[in-house]
Amino acid sequence: MKILLVNPNSSEKVSRNMRNVLSPPESVNLDTYTAPDSSPREITGIETSKQSETVVLEDIKNRRIAEEYDGFIVCCYSDHPLIKSLAALSNKPVMGIMQATLLYALSNPNIQKSFILTSTSGWEPLLDQGIIDFLGVDGFPAKKFQKTIGLDIAVTNLANEEEYGKIREKVRFILGHQYKTDNIDCVLLGCAGMAGLNSKLGADFPGVFFIDSVEIALELLIGLIRFSK
Repeated sequence: MKILLVNPNSSEKVSRNMRNVLSPPESVNLDTYTAPDSSPREITGIETSKQSETVVLEDIKNRRIAEEYDGFIVCCYSDHPLIKSLAALSNKPVMGIMQATLLYALSNPNIQKSFILTSTSGWEPLLDQGIIDFLGVDGFPAKKFQKTIGLDIAVTNLANEEEYGKIREKVRFILGHQYKTDNIDCVLLGCAGMAGLNSKLGADFPGVFFIDSVEIALELLIGLIRFSK
């Protein structure tokens, strides 16, 4: 089975960090794709999402990359347009990392309530709307989710050791004060740049699930590929 991790921004640092935290099964050949330099270095919202989709889709099409793989993971935590356009181009399974975390949170019976912890506050309304759209409901599903919270740390810096203390204290404040009465027992790490933080946060906040979006996307995509054959 051949799977391609598609990083739609042009940061090699983000791609390396994602790949380094993944341990695919022996039966899975996992490669990493980083968008060309003409793609935004950081995806910050709707416009940069569209720009990155245009660049990446054209590159994958021109180089006939889609023919080489059985499935793809789009590593931008959002309702990224590349998820649907790459699926249409390849006619193969494509998993978005946001969608993978939502599926996990909804399907695990041991989870009461989750929220998305993301990179910057500008993503908060977009990801909350993404939850609504993914579930196909009219309003925010407050029984299962609390509203998204941004760290206001650039995507390319989220994995830096010097930023971890800030992230830990933000989570401590959210769980202990901001969302204290919400029975939060699951935090969805809402950015590909946060790959690997689940282990650190899990150790600091026992009893809370911290879900790495890229790891869960890989596991779910493997299942989709198997069932598509």
